[in-house]
Amino acid sequence: MDRNRREEEERFRRIFRRVHAGHPGCLEDEWLSEPCRPGGGAPAERPIVWSRRNGAWRRVDTLWVGAAPGNAGGKGEGDLGAHGTRIPFGGDISGANVDALFGSIGLNRNDTFIVAALNQLPAKGGGEPTAAELNAPVGEYPTSLHLLRDTVAATGPRLVVALGTVALRATLAALRLDAGSAARRTRGTRLTLPGAARLERAGVQRGAAAPWPTAEPADDAFLAEWRATWGDAPPPHLLWLTHPSAQNMSPFAAVDTSFHARMIEARDALRRAAAEVLGWTPLEVRPAPPDAGIYALPEWRERIGPRHARLDDLWREKGV
Repeated sequence: MDRNRREEEERFRRIFRRVHAGHPGCLEDEWLSEPCRPGGGAPAERPIVWSRRNGAWRRVDTLWVGAAPGNAGGKGEGDLGAHGTRIPFGGDISGANVDALFGSIGLNRNDTFIVAALNQLPAKGGGEPTAAELNAPVGEYPTSLHLLRDTVAATGPRLVVALGTVALRATLAALRLDAGSAARRTRGTRLTLPGAARLERAGVQRGAAAPWPTAEPADDAFLAEWRATWGDAPPPHLLWLTHPSAQNMSPFAAVDTSFHARMIEARDALRRAAAEVLGWTPLEVRPAPPDAGIYALPEWRERIGPRHARLDDLWREKGV
């Protein structure tokens, strides 16, 4: 491993140690073979999903941002979803959908990174995180948005793919944490996410990759860190896609339904972004996933992989 690669990996390691501060077992196991145990005691009710299971600990071309880990409908009791496997989008329909999107541009989990606005199961057992949850500390980080901000800086992507509106709003807010921070401290208010009106003014459009919006620029502190790490490389492009949940797109749906149409729209938007932003040539056929790295984990081989394969067969039968 060369010096640059070691430095890139160390950036992720510093984030990991901040995220899992107070979890002695996690600090000794960057692959999170077991759920977090606060203080070394009983497993956490809602373990943090941020480790080598999220993807490559190096610079990547694409960073994927979701809303929060799910549990495949288990409400915190199931063994699938990111909550049950500590692998983002692992074992539910949304995970199979994400894998189909990855494959559509020749990507696999070992060559990218997945993070979320909130990196643990929401207290209600699933769904979108609340503002209070996003404002709560995560390990040594003051909020989840601070963790998201550091993740963007460490991955140094050329393209950030926001999966859903919560992911988009959180990503824009994370890179602007220092903008107006003095005013926030004076008022004592919490961090807030940009609303629909601000997104409209910023010109962000679903399905269209574009340079980082000038109406929502990253703050000076983030840009200084970005330049110190990645030199003259511009901030990433941003692509907003519909969240790949079963409520939005499903391989069980007929091809003449909106569930199928939304998957096709997301896939085509991603393929355009990969060509225009990354210079990648679209693939005619999605490749099968490898059997190393994340795909060699026991949770993947025994629980996630077989379920995703069955769901993937349904997508392929429908020409996706």
